[in-house]
Order: sequence, then structure tokens, then C-alpha cells
Amino acid sequence: MATVQGYGSRQRTILIGLVGAAALAVSSCSALSIDSPPSEIVIPGTDAPMTESPSSSLAPTTASRTFGGGDETLSPWSYERVIKAAPRASNSRYQIGSTAAAGELADVSGYHFSTEDRSVRCSTGNNGADALACVGTNVKGAKPSSRDGGECEWKPDFVILDANGPTEGACANSYPVLFRSRILSSGESLTIDRFACLANNDDLYCVESSSGTGFAITAAGYMSIRAGDRAPSALLALSTDIPPSTLETTQSSPVVPTD
Repeated sequence: MATVQGYGSRQRTILIGLVGAAALAVSSCSALSIDSPPSEIVIPGTDAPMTESPSSSLAPTTASRTFGGGDETLSPWSYERVIKAAPRASNSRYQIGSTAAAGELADVSGYHFSTEDRSVRCSTGNNGADALACVGTNVKGAKPSSRDGGECEWKPDFVILDANGPTEGACANSYPVLFRSRILSSGESLTIDRFACLANNDDLYCVESSSGTGFAITAAGYMSIRAGDRAPSALLALSTDIPPSTLETTQSSPVVPTD
């Protein structure tokens, strides 16, 4: 009988221990439920499968995409490719300028640059018009009859490039172009959002990618251009990715025999 009572005593001890552990577990769960409520469970929608964002390296490049709504891939000798293949200047250098020809230089919003002889100066990103505005001494835009109102300060030497293409002459009060901006060295290009420009000595060539159009301001004056058109041989020599065979073909000239 003593042996049975001893066993019974041990069984009661074990039962008491199990009851205590259960009570402690319940108490702990209660404390957790009070101090830190359970996090929300997010269930994905069933309308579309979950996918990962594509890598940025898969985005289309300038070489493979089309411009101006056309279906023609740009050739290596096109204006767009030649301009963007030239040695690129740092955008951060071109956020300085002055609102007056003799004014003090200051750090400003937008981007501003000039050709080496200062015959062309351009500004973009500072007027809220999403346009590139340039002033050139060789630009002679005719004033349209619809601009006779007093609100427009018409200037024939302005060129405006936006998603609608280039226009010669503009309301200067709508497109401020800063003075004393830094020079874009000959042979260098500058790419700002959809705009890309290339300086060649004192000439400037610019294109806008969404419209596939642009302009050239040279000693001969202003000319509208298309991004996919063949660039002149003088620009091809500035590009770093023009196939040698193409460059040799465009720049070669017949040899005239001498006596």
C-alpha cells in the first residue's frame, strides 16, 4: 500500500506541474496579446499574378528605340545617334548663369550653356514650359501676324524646341534664356531629359527625342532637322561609335591626279 501511495503522490506532483505550465503559457499568451497585437496579414489579389519589376538593364536603349512616332530604328550616322555618341559633358556644370548680360553669376535652376563664341546661348528647365530655348545671332525668324498683341515680346533670334518640334522666333518673355552661361566645348554633347545638343566649333545641333526633330544653328543660319536624318561629315568625326567604314565613306573625296 505504501508503494501505491508513493506512486500516487508522484502522479499528483506531475499533474500539478502540467497545470502550472499550462497556466503560465496562457498567461504569457495574454501578455503578448496585450502588448503587441498581431500584424496584419496581407493577401495578394487574385485578379493578376504577382510579378517582379523588370531589371533596369532591360530598358530599351537609344540604339534600339524609334523616334517621332516612326518605325525606323536610327542609324549610327543619324543626328540623334551622332549627338549622343559624342563625348558627354557633365550636366552639373551648367546650372549657373545671369539674368542680365553684365549681371553677376549665380547658381540657378535649369540648365544653361553657350557656344564657344557666345553666338548661341540656351536654357532649359527654368521656365516651366518643358522646352529648350536658344538665342542665336544668325537666327532670323519672321514675326507671324498672330503675335501682334502686346503680351508677346517677340524676338526673331529665338529658337524653341519642344514635343511639337522646333520653331524659329518666339515670345522672349515666355522663354527666359540666361546670360554668361558656361561654354559647351566643341566636340562635346549635353543631354538633358529629352534634349540632346552637340557643339561643333561655333555651331550647335540639338534634337528632342519624343518628336524626333531638332534644329541646327550655324554660320549659315537656322535649319530644322530630323533625328533620323544623316548628320554632316563634320559631326560624324566627333562620334565615338560610328563604324569606320561609314566614316571613311562619308568623308572620302575623289583624288584628282596632278601633272
